Amino acid sequence: MTIENKKKSLKKTINVGVAGSIETDTGQKTQTLIEQINSLKNLRVKMFYNKNCDAARSILQNANLLKDSVYISHSGKNHLDSGIVYTDNSEIFIDSDEIDIYIITEINAKDASEIIYNCLNTGKLVVNLNAISEATLGVIFKEIASCNDTIYSVGAGDEPAVTLDLINYCRMLGLEIICAGKGKNNPLNIYSNPDDFIKKSNEIDVSPYLLASFVDGTKTMLEMAILSNAADIPIDIDGMHGPEANIRDLVRIFDLKSKGGILNKYNIIDYAIGDIAPGVFVIFTSRQASIIKELQYLKMGTGPNFILFKPYHLGNIESPFSIYDIVLNKKPTLTANDKFRTMVAARAKKNLSAGTTLDFSGGYSFSGYAIDFQKFVKNNYAPLGLIEGSILKENVVKDEIITFSKIDKYKSTCLYNLWEKQIKILK
Repeated sequence: MTIENKKKSLKKTINVGVAGSIETDTGQKTQTLIEQINSLKNLRVKMFYNKNCDAARSILQNANLLKDSVYISHSGKNHLDSGIVYTDNSEIFIDSDEIDIYIITEINAKDASEIIYNCLNTGKLVVNLNAISEATLGVIFKEIASCNDTIYSVGAGDEPAVTLDLINYCRMLGLEIICAGKGKNNPLNIYSNPDDFIKKSNEIDVSPYLLASFVDGTKTMLEMAILSNAADIPIDIDGMHGPEANIRDLVRIFDLKSKGGILNKYNIIDYAIGDIAPGVFVIFTSRQASIIKELQYLKMGTGPNFILFKPYHLGNIESPFSIYDIVLNKKPTLTANDKFRTMVAARAKKNLSAGTTLDFSGGYSFSGYAIDFQKFVKNNYAPLGLIEGSILKENVVKDEIITFSKIDKYKSTCLYNLWEKQIKILK
């Protein structure tokens, strides 16, 4: 069904609730998402939540919607007929019977997890655009949704969902995956921090923390872990290979070591630094000689390995696809499998002393590092979602992977409680 036909098939306007920060943890602007949704026929953002009213007003102002908005701080009639309701009361946001689907763009993983949990527990449809919460709790979110007869999904538009489309395309045609992943826009520097991006931040109006998280690899590790868990495809080595390579070189480089490439095995998730960015790719082959010959005839390459790539992803502009997936087709765009393949840990950027409060992704303390899930659990590593804001109980040296034994676990948080429940399911 085409998107135009999907829109025509809508029986009524879909009311959307958005809980969001100015930016997501993958660098998308919440105002762009709101404007995009409201530009589409039969979709409307009708409620917006941020625990900081000034931030809420700023986002709505930048989306040219503040004049049509009304602030509600207490229970009672939500006045959705008046335009967009915005609130700093999460209960009002979640309890509205007039909202059909909720989208979470909150940058703080602990806050995002609590909102997602409460929405799912009340049977709400949820689209999650917070990568850290999904990489940390994707399995339990899926389980909670199932128990409450609702749907949870990671949003369309970012690299995990776009790459998964290519993977599923190959699988439906019986083609064998060699490697799938994304292009990274910049060289990897795992020690970069916000100070390196103050000027650039001012030029392009993006947080220096976010820019640092792009360069230090955290964003890439999160996105490829989410893809790994959704596609049920492992990474090849901790941190992945991440070679510097352009499109014309990917088929040759992402091959077995015995054939002159860098891989230890086929069917893996990885990334490349080069002109594939900001796109995504799948390298594939076939056991059928006739298909290899046909692909050669179709100018796909010399074979036996070939590449499919999409040279772009559009982030929040494509996020409404998830609304159509969930509301019309009753299916998620992307969720984790029942077991994790890959988890994202924290690797110290410098020597850190006991008593230090760890900051946030793209900060000064750590960068994200993708690790095989079984190894992750065996070594008692802490996931990124529980690292942020934790206090070190012991010293950590530069490049060390931070374990649970070295942090205050924040046992009272919703995120930690969900992590504990999820581990019981996975073990």
